Amino acid sequence: MGAGAGTAELEEHLRGFWRGRELEPVVWEDGAGLDRLPDFAAYRVAQGPGRGWNHATVGASARGGLEFVLMAPTASGDHAETLATVAHFNSFEEHRVGVGSVLHLGRPWAKGSRMEHLLVSPPHPFGPLLEQAPGGVRYLWLMPVHTAEAQVVLAEGLEVFEELLEAEGVDVLAVDRPPVV
Repeated sequence: MGAGAGTAELEEHLRGFWRGRELEPVVWEDGAGLDRLPDFAAYRVAQGPGRGWNHATVGASARGGLEFVLMAPTASGDHAETLATVAHFNSFEEHRVGVGSVLHLGRPWAKGSRMEHLLVSPPHPFGPLLEQAPGGVRYLWLMPVHTAEAQVVLAEGLEVFEELLEAEGVDVLAVDRPPVV
């Protein structure tokens, strides 16, 4: 892998971070489109009883050095497809994402949601133990946001938006939470 960590090391990193919880591989209906990332896989792990799921990539860092995590209230294969889409997009040098990037999905991130954008952010809910993976690989959080929120990030910056989220006490697992702006 280009970033210096193999898929086995990254799987171990996730297992170590979520020690004591089952790390389940996730497949999605159409697994096509990952010819650039042949070792790509998506996993999910329960946050706790009734608290939602964490979905994470392994193998996305082969091109671009980044892996991704997405929190969701359900264990849907749609979330694995979203992760695969972001990983594929990021595999092209001209489309690399980073902290503060906003991605337009062109569809709601989850059923029943109006949020069609993902904000790329440090994985604040998980901290540096997840973020810093073997071989210099970095895990980043994909947080669903509304169009107006995406515009705030692009116009005023990530820090301003994060302050708004904190002030409002936003539940990031709410499929259709109200926008903060």
